[in-house]
Amino acid sequence: MMCWLKFINRSVLIFSVLLLFFIISNSLYAATVDRVVAKVNSEIITLSSVHSRFRVISEQVNASDSQNQLMERALNSIIEERLQVQEAKKSGLEVSEESINKAFAEIKKNNNIDDQQFLIMLQSEGRSLEAYKNIIRDQILVSKIIRMHMGQSFVVTKRQIKKYYDQHQKEYWEQPKAKARHILFIIDKDTPKKDVRLKTIKAQEILDRIRAGEDFSELAKKYSEDVSAHLGGDIGVVEKGMMVREFEEAVFRLKATEVSNIVTTRYGLHIIKCDEAVPGFFKTLNNVKDEIRNLLRIQNQQKVHQKWISKLKKNAYIEVSLFDDHSEHRDPRSSFSDSEDPEPKSPSLSGDKIYVDGESRIAATSKVPLSVRKYPLRQKGFGNIDSLDYKLIMKKLKYFKMMRNNNKISESEYRNKKHKLLKNF
Repeated sequence: MMCWLKFINRSVLIFSVLLLFFIISNSLYAATVDRVVAKVNSEIITLSSVHSRFRVISEQVNASDSQNQLMERALNSIIEERLQVQEAKKSGLEVSEESINKAFAEIKKNNNIDDQQFLIMLQSEGRSLEAYKNIIRDQILVSKIIRMHMGQSFVVTKRQIKKYYDQHQKEYWEQPKAKARHILFIIDKDTPKKDVRLKTIKAQEILDRIRAGEDFSELAKKYSEDVSAHLGGDIGVVEKGMMVREFEEAVFRLKATEVSNIVTTRYGLHIIKCDEAVPGFFKTLNNVKDEIRNLLRIQNQQKVHQKWISKLKKNAYIEVSLFDDHSEHRDPRSSFSDSEDPEPKSPSLSGDKIYVDGESRIAATSKVPLSVRKYPLRQKGFGNIDSLDYKLIMKKLKYFKMMRNNNKISESEYRNKKHKLLKNF
């Protein structure tokens, strides 16, 4: 249980630290016309917030994921976060100012900046300290509601541990190792043929002296051209996959105290000695049972947590229009033009089904699909906003952006106007 909770707390802190990335970096998306891309109960999610989360996620995930998948994953993570924050507030959980200040101090410490430097960064992006602290508050709320929800203990039996070990025994194979040292005569593509010939002769001479009984370490100190020369050629423990193929094959053919013939690699000529050979082996169940127990406990907790998240989604009103505008269908890591059309259009995506405007559509989501329903726009919480109001808001956003681009208002004023407009929405 403690492993899972430590993971949660660490994840929250890491995310808060990563938020600083948005402030330190340049305003990459200044040319983007912001718009609402999702509604979660009474809250809205904007395109700019999805872009920000995208930047964090894109630093952490496999580069093979498409930008649509990353954007969907970013939106999904924000939706899950908002649902958990809402649930925490429903449960009466609160975060003290002391807790926020403590987390804030830790973020500054980890990033080695003081209050003044942090405020300058915030001001350069038109952000307020209070807004940043609200983000920290939400992250702590998420941590609290997860701890409360995951309060139950998860018992992992010996039988489950044994079953997992039997099914994943390959994962507990320890590759063979060798403690080795070498003498290197450097030869590269620019080495003159004459020098290659002389070094080859010298390497054979040194090998003959080793065969005759001279000390390998002393000869390495005197003749090796590698940085390990002063250590008698000692390169430590070698595992499979660490060295170039020719060197590795030679090392693992040797028994303890044996010396190789001259080995040629792209680095030059090597004479290799194996000081100690450790064969490969499977770790025993007794050696890994605690590791497996913790792994299974975390897996069980994650399953329960995800089941809870799915339930929150099922009981929530969620509307998604992330890809309804084709003009946003491009890499969020680059700047955008001002030609975004606020009118929704049909998405051209693939993946899990979601429901927007009552129709079955396709979206490239993360592993946990978005459970999406049409939110009644005239229901309490959206201020009776209809499609005409939506168009008006989009026009106002474009107007504010034009004023900023023409230096009629500052970046800070633009952000404040945008915030107030979307807050009313």
